[in-house]
Amino acid sequence: MTQWLLVVNVGSTSVKTQLFDGLLRTRAALAADYGDPAAVMLTGLDWQGGAVATLLGPLPDVAAVLAAVLARWQTWLDAAGVRLSAIGHRIVHGADWFGTLTPISPDVLARLAALDAYAPLHNPFNRLGVGQTLAIFPQVAHFALFDTGFHRQLPMVAKRYAIPEALSTTVAFYRYGFHGLSCQHSLNTAAHWLGRAPAELNLIILHLGGGASATAVRGGVSVDTSMGFSPTAGLMMAGRCGDLDPMIVLTLQQQGLPPAQLSGILNHESGLHAVCGEGDMRRILHRADAGDAAAALAAAMFCYQLKKYIGAYCAVLGEVSAVVFTGGIGEHAAAIRAQTLEGLGPLGFALDPAANQVLVGGGDISAADSRARVLVIPAEEAQVCAGLMLGALAA
Repeated sequence: MTQWLLVVNVGSTSVKTQLFDGLLRTRAALAADYGDPAAVMLTGLDWQGGAVATLLGPLPDVAAVLAAVLARWQTWLDAAGVRLSAIGHRIVHGADWFGTLTPISPDVLARLAALDAYAPLHNPFNRLGVGQTLAIFPQVAHFALFDTGFHRQLPMVAKRYAIPEALSTTVAFYRYGFHGLSCQHSLNTAAHWLGRAPAELNLIILHLGGGASATAVRGGVSVDTSMGFSPTAGLMMAGRCGDLDPMIVLTLQQQGLPPAQLSGILNHESGLHAVCGEGDMRRILHRADAGDAAAALAAAMFCYQLKKYIGAYCAVLGEVSAVVFTGGIGEHAAAIRAQTLEGLGPLGFALDPAANQVLVGGGDISAADSRARVLVIPAEEAQVCAGLMLGALAA
């Protein structure tokens, strides 16, 4: 009997859903971006591989958008006579409570609610997706798939913060790391492309999008990562500050800023947006090319921070098999890749400028004399989720 696996990813600005068969082939996909609630578009691929582009019209909130997406799935599945085997939900923060894949139960949902404050841009929306999907498909097995799971084996030297351990009564203050599902896909794909087992690879994975992180992988295992207790730490991002002197936050508190306003500043008004008033790297690069100094500075700061993490992770790993660019910026911004790797020849990274410039999709953009490979791998968290569910169903 064919297995049918639906993956649901409800984020802060979009709903992404994808249906896989038992061979992990995408059979249909639907997504809706609610950045503009007055004109929500439903896009994707139908059962025949045809493009879907439907204006859903003005919808008041994320719940309404998700309801419209799930209603379309109900119609499609009923018409095809398909019964889902499992539904997977991408959850960003699992603290040290959950592994990569966890069957969803009332107890799991209750524990997840306690983590909302630690990933405020993600976990509340993730849980909303779980609740609505459970209500529509109550007889299907539901799984939570955690971005933190890939980093569960971080060594204590990388995981521990130099603060007293017993400060919180709800969750431990450790470096948890995120983008783990994307890292797993990058590791699997790099191993396939390089013809080596994952356990033989040392990688520096740069997941660069609205959120951005760097991860050091030794022998196929995450040993350090830039994001920390929350997805706000590490690299500067579209609206998130990245690493910050904690005294800045304390000073702002002393000046009377309430926690909600501080959270808004650190998560929405910082990063690239704070430097040039823009969080979209495509527009930033366009402005920089036109001579905009603030945009050029934002891009330069972004690449400088990446360069520092690459250097640090070379020291951590020693020999590096490849550096991987993934995520929307990593996949599509040739200028960011070039500026990031500029001057890193002594560390073993040499870019083929022509290959970098013309690349569409994924591929190897290393120069012939590069000691380490430079790979661009399209992000595919949903397929990793489907694969993990398939394994759980077969166990």
